This record gives sequence, C-alpha cells and structure tokens, in this order.
Amino acid sequence: MNYYELLYNGLWDTLVEQALPVAETDKDAERAYLRLFMDGKNMYLLADKTTRLLDKEADKGNKYAQYGYARWRNVTRYGEGPEWAAYCRLQDAMDNGLPDAWAEMGQTYIYGDVDKVNWDRAEELLNISIQKGSELGLRYKMSQLCYGRHFEEPQPEKAVEMANELIAKYEAEGIEPCGWWYYVRSCAREGTIGFTKEVIDDYKRALELGILRSYQDLAFISAYGNGDTMKDTEDFHRYLLEGIAHRCAGSYLMDAFRLMTRYDRLRDMYIELDTLLKRLSSNTLHTIHEAVHAQLSEAARLGNDTAWATLGDLYRVGTCDFEKDKEKAFTCYANGAIHDSRECIESMWKMMHFHDIDRPLDYIDEIALRGARNGSKHLLAEVVIAKQEGRLQKYAEEIEKHYEPIFDSPDFKLDENWNTAAEDYDDDDDFEEDDGRYDAWA
Repeated sequence: MNYYELLYNGLWDTLVEQALPVAETDKDAERAYLRLFMDGKNMYLLADKTTRLLDKEADKGNKYAQYGYARWRNVTRYGEGPEWAAYCRLQDAMDNGLPDAWAEMGQTYIYGDVDKVNWDRAEELLNISIQKGSELGLRYKMSQLCYGRHFEEPQPEKAVEMANELIAKYEAEGIEPCGWWYYVRSCAREGTIGFTKEVIDDYKRALELGILRSYQDLAFISAYGNGDTMKDTEDFHRYLLEGIAHRCAGSYLMDAFRLMTRYDRLRDMYIELDTLLKRLSSNTLHTIHEAVHAQLSEAARLGNDTAWATLGDLYRVGTCDFEKDKEKAFTCYANGAIHDSRECIESMWKMMHFHDIDRPLDYIDEIALRGARNGSKHLLAEVVIAKQEGRLQKYAEEIEKHYEPIFDSPDFKLDENWNTAAEDYDDDDDFEEDDGRYDAWA
C-alpha cells in the first residue's frame, strides 16, 4: 500500500512508522502523515509503541515527530501533566519550519492552554500557517466559517465557497484530494439545504478519504433523513456496525442512543405489564443498561465529549437504569470539560450553581471562565459579572479585552430558560413517574 492507502484504510501506526523517516523528502509521505494528525479523534487510536516512537524521534530533532507528539499529547493527555511538555515540542516544530505547528500553536491562544488568551495572536498564527501551506490551518479556518468563532455567527455559505475552491484547486494541480474539504462542506450544507444527495455524497467521499467520523453522520442520515422520527433502516445498521468495527467514537455513541431509545420504548411497555412479565422485562432493561454503559464508556475513551455529557446526564437524572449519583455525574462532566466540551463545562457550572455539588466560589468562577473561553454566552455573562463584583481579577485583562465588549453589545442576548429552576434541573428519578422528556437522540 502507498501512504494514502495506509491513511484511508486506518493503518495509522504503519503510516507513522513508514512516513516519519522520509517525510522531509517525500511529499506524499509528508501529506499523508500530516493528514492523519488533522483529526484529533485519530490520536486516541495510535498504539503506545507509536507514541513512544514519536517521542524518541522528536528528541532527535525530527520536526514531524515533534509536531505529532505535541498534537497527540494536546488531544489525549491534556490536564494529565505539564502542558509545557507539548508546548515545547510544538515550539520546536515551529522553529524547524513545519506550517501545521503554527496552526496548532494558534489554538493554544484561543483557550489559554499555556499562555494568556489572545484571540489576535491566535488569528495571526492561523493566517501565517495558511500562508506557509498548512492544510490544518485551512481546516481550522473552514471550520470557523462553518460553526462560528468567538461568539460570531456561522457563515456556512463561505465555508462551502472555500471548500469548493480548494477541491477545484487540488483537482487542477493533481494533488491527492483531502477528505476534510468534503466533510466540512457537507456539514455546512446540511444546515441550509438539509440531507440532500449532494450532502450524502460528500460524507461518502470524506469517508473514502479516511474521515472516520463520517460513519456517524451517514448513520444518522440513514436513521432520520430530514424527519424527526428514527427509522431502523438497513443502511443505518450497516454504517453503525462498520463505524464500530473501525473504532469510530461517534458510532459507539450512536449505538448507545439507539439502545437508549429501545430502553424508553420497553420502559413504557413495562408500566402496563403484570408482575410476572415485569420481572422478565426488568432483566431485559438492565441488559440494555449495561450495553448503553459499555458503548458510552468506549465512546468517551475514544475522545467523544458528547459521551461524557450523556453519561453525566444519566447519572444526574438517574434514568435508563443508571443509579442516581451526583458525584459520578459531576466526574463525567469534568472529564468532558478537560477536553473543552462546552456542554460538560456548562453542566458542571449548573450543578454547582444549584448546590448539587458544593465547591468554593473561586473554583466555580474558574469553571465559568473556562466556559467563556469555549464559547458559552451564559458563562461569559457570569465571568463579566464576577469581575464586576471583584473576583477573577487576575484575568481582568482577558475579560476586559474579549468578553466585556460582547456582553455590553446591544445584540448580546441570553436564553431566558437556560438557568432553569433547581427543581426542574434536578429531575425526579422515580421510575413510574418518569414522563419521558429525556430524549436520548436529541
């Protein structure tokens, strides 16, 4: 197999081993190697021997190993040790002239990982990386247009335009196509035109080009189409099982949601059954619970933040046969928050706000700040208010420069229902009175 075939077939440890020594002089080896590291989820699938190889070769001055090791550590080991370990490797790769390292370094200034938050510096580094020819930089730029950045509205039409230009450019110049251009274009289009044949074809093309997360999108489309009701289709199961076979984190999550939907249906039947049948159904429900827990746990282990958020919700509410446990719920949210899940950060803050979990006020403020850095408008407001009340003073410069102007803008609006009343937030876990409002697929 050539380098691209290794990438597309998920033979990533072999790709690293073969491409690393020759990436400096072999353009195809370089491009395939760097594309492997464009998707953070791929980092969870690298074998220990591969990460040890990256560390070893980084020590020898190999810029590709320096970047690869830093990217792997940033994604999978964030919060487990000194962030400077990854930062120094990244800086070495920048000094050695690797454009993708500039793009990755820019991300650290968005979230304040190793230095102060500085959106201007982040944008500067991103633009430099693109000027130097970084595909990672192009992917970050396209994603910003597709999903929005720094509380700005998304511009999906511009993301599609950028993807079209890149696809045409690569075809004209005979460059091996990049799956990300098709993937982000499909994401941008689906929000405006729905799941059309164009969107589905783009997801399929992205999958052919090694973007594993396309499995979850194709499974979702097969189940829902443009409607609101799940259809248990043959294509849905095919994409789901193929995704799991390829260890796609989102496929494990989708399977957990499928099982949770099945649990809800059986639970509704359970309520009407007589005593003997209830015992049989109870065993079935518990079996589904164990499968849900296994699939969500595997999705979380493979870096899916929504899996952590879902586990947290299940423990907090006590549904789907999960024992209600606020400490476990908070721990699940915290695990997702480590990897910058805005949903998990907001859930942590809510649990502390409603005194489900007691933590010092300065800790609550730090969580709010982390939420603001990750795009939470509600926690941005909490951060600004905390500073006005004399707290978070060591972050005053960051708050004044980045968050207060947004908070003071006449266009700044919050969802009035976001801070729900404590009694609504802390749902009753009584089985018989569960009204089914918890929708796993949503």
